[in-house]
Amino acid sequence: MWSLLEVVSQVVTRRAAWMAGARVAPGMLDALVAAELARPDASETLEAHYLLAMPALRARQLEGPSGVEEKVFGTPLALRRMPRLKDALDALFALVSDAGLSCAACLGAPTPPELVEGRTLGEVYEQCHFGSFMPMLYAYPGDLEDALLRAPVGFIDERLVGPLVHELCHFHAGEPPAPANVNEALAAWIGSEAWPAQVRPGRDEHDAIPGAAWFAAVGGFIARMLGEREALRLQAGALDPRDAFGAPCAEALRLYGFLPFLESGAPHLLSDAFHPARWWKLLDLHRDAGLARDFHDRLVRPLLAGGPARQLDWDEALDALAWRDLPAWRDAPGPVDTKLAALAERALSVRAERRGSTFFVARADPPDPLKLDPDACEIRAPWPGPDALGAPAVFPWPPALCAQTRLV
Repeated sequence: MWSLLEVVSQVVTRRAAWMAGARVAPGMLDALVAAELARPDASETLEAHYLLAMPALRARQLEGPSGVEEKVFGTPLALRRMPRLKDALDALFALVSDAGLSCAACLGAPTPPELVEGRTLGEVYEQCHFGSFMPMLYAYPGDLEDALLRAPVGFIDERLVGPLVHELCHFHAGEPPAPANVNEALAAWIGSEAWPAQVRPGRDEHDAIPGAAWFAAVGGFIARMLGEREALRLQAGALDPRDAFGAPCAEALRLYGFLPFLESGAPHLLSDAFHPARWWKLLDLHRDAGLARDFHDRLVRPLLAGGPARQLDWDEALDALAWRDLPAWRDAPGPVDTKLAALAERALSVRAERRGSTFFVARADPPDPLKLDPDACEIRAPWPGPDALGAPAVFPWPPALCAQTRLV
């Protein structure tokens, strides 16, 4: 009993310490406390990253007295002069409303004009889920180099719509879904539904997010399992992951997302994003009681009992599962399967490039046709290797669609 009380005391103490250092976002606060308790040796690294480096970069974005950050983040927004932002916000607010959710609660305002009109980009961003202590995604100094030569409203509308929509898609949940990969995956999926240019830009569009499609694939598979409306409710904190997936699956997801940190102590609390099929399999195997029981006996329970954290063991176990033996193979294809197939094709027709100190996504037609492997449930592009970000030239393909090809 004393050990339990001691743990509770440590949780309370560390939560207070983190909140004294920064306004850490819900969900992230719990993850950081759990990370410290699991690996006390990583406390200094975590604090340096999340209490010093990230808040300092955010402060440079939002509070810089002069320079390019002040020009971009200090400019009032006006939807009448920002057609791309208007279209993206209209679509996002419609998605949230159609799911039966409150736009004011999820996005910070009932309508797009009430969210942005008369406010600066900095004022809009600091009200986002991570805006209280983290810098805005893809608005780092290297991303803003071109802004000095541009009118700020035009630059924002051309370059920052995708990143801002992504930040908004984390919603304002008091208890966002865990682990961080699930939260990011749902944000990427919702964002790609509202603003497809986030994944594959148009010919003259420049606000796609590198790697977004791989996260979106996991969010889309969750939408396939739960339903598209329920996926948004999960992101909004209106649906508990234990109720959505079942307690064993929710437990396995948390552990899998935490494995890289448990193993390395590195401060980034996100697991591998470029193998979404593993997340698909981890979710899907829990629909089969026998497969779930075997997986938990071999991997989940030993880790919870204090065994070594080895992500390779989990990766190999998931890779070894044949899609033919998983429930999704036997499902009738549905509308989200079609969306996931389209996402795969879009993902393989862009490439991330390194430009100075940042990454840039460009449309790139593969040199030869894409090739589907229906047994592996993946589609490949004939690129010579990963792009500059490390995104592979292979993407998962919906198992229900692959099974249909085997019936022809």
